[in-house]
Amino acid sequence: MTDTVTRSPTDRPGNRVVLFIYVVIVAIAGVMGFILGNARPEDLDPELLGFIQLPPNAFGTALYGMLTVAIGLGIMLGLVIYVSDRYASSD
Repeated sequence: MTDTVTRSPTDRPGNRVVLFIYVVIVAIAGVMGFILGNARPEDLDPELLGFIQLPPNAFGTALYGMLTVAIGLGIMLGLVIYVSDRYASSD
């Protein structure tokens, strides 16, 4: 009789590294948005997803950068996780 251990996707060591890198990238986007927002460029009008108006200040641009990168990378990362779990080889 063989015992099989079922692991959740967060139990794999590689997933923690990828999640850490994801969080670091989102944080860097927030810092860069804050710096750019502090510079107050002309015609700064951050719109999240094309219809959510954000304030044109440092915190608004930081939020815009973080959410844009988080959504974009999150969708791609979710697709990779879905495909790798669904079509993983049993070798």
